[in-house]
Amino acid sequence: MKAVSPSIREARSDDVDRIVEIERSWEHLSHWSLDAYYRLIDDDRFTSTFVAELEEERDNVIVGFVIFHVADHAAEIYNIAVDNAHRRLGVGGMLMQTVIGQSRRRGARKVVLEVRKSNHGAIRFYSEFNFRVSGERHNYYSNPPEDAYVMDRDLRMGTGRSFPR
Repeated sequence: MKAVSPSIREARSDDVDRIVEIERSWEHLSHWSLDAYYRLIDDDRFTSTFVAELEEERDNVIVGFVIFHVADHAAEIYNIAVDNAHRRLGVGGMLMQTVIGQSRRRGARKVVLEVRKSNHGAIRFYSEFNFRVSGERHNYYSNPPEDAYVMDRDLRMGTGRSFPR
């Protein structure tokens, strides 16, 4: 499959159902309630939510999303996911570049995230963007219970992988 070029935009409340649909399709993600997503999207002072959208058959379809926040000099990624039918096409990379760019603009010096230790694909993906394991959290995840790696990325270094805009 070849790379695609979705448009990236800030999420709106009417995007929540599609965001939840994508999130629920991945077992390894933290599954949040609808109310939690509405609160996160409506509270744009604290969190940022972006979606990747593709035009398909004369309709715009959300194919991925990322939720993160910036506080002080650090950004934290809460969730990032791409619709299974659109994975490995560069969508996740564009969302990650959005996090990195937005975090830099807001004065963050690093980006932090947690990832299941068993999620080797995600760990490889984050490593491509110069994230490194900086710690562990015991029993961080439930359903099923699992430890997490804490990974971070210094924003004062290069951008990592590049994607077409």
